[in-house]
Amino acid sequence: MTRTKRRIIEYCDWFALTWSAIIGYLSLSPLSALPEIAASDKLEHFAAYAVLGFLGVILRRSKRDTFWVLFAIVVYGGLIETIQPYVNRFTELGDFIANTCGALFGASLVLISSRVNTWRE
Repeated sequence: MTRTKRRIIEYCDWFALTWSAIIGYLSLSPLSALPEIAASDKLEHFAAYAVLGFLGVILRRSKRDTFWVLFAIVVYGGLIETIQPYVNRFTELGDFIANTCGALFGASLVLISSRVNTWRE
């Protein structure tokens, strides 16, 4: 593994925390303050949480740690959806489902990638 790649991986937890703060900010900002994006709202949720799931799981070495990180991400997404009505946004079950599916997809990419890398060694 190259030195640059190792350094990036070492900071994944910090990247995940920063990314979760960005998700929180964007999810709790007034709708009028957000830029208009041509993609589907659910696709945006899926992609944001896929990145978070990927970054959150990449350094985990046990199934137990991976489970708890994913659990925390799902709870985080649920809390944001629960808080949104208090900041003039809307709670949607579809958003929560997209968040959860995205986190699981991102974590799956890590697990598949690590298994493939193990096979090559």
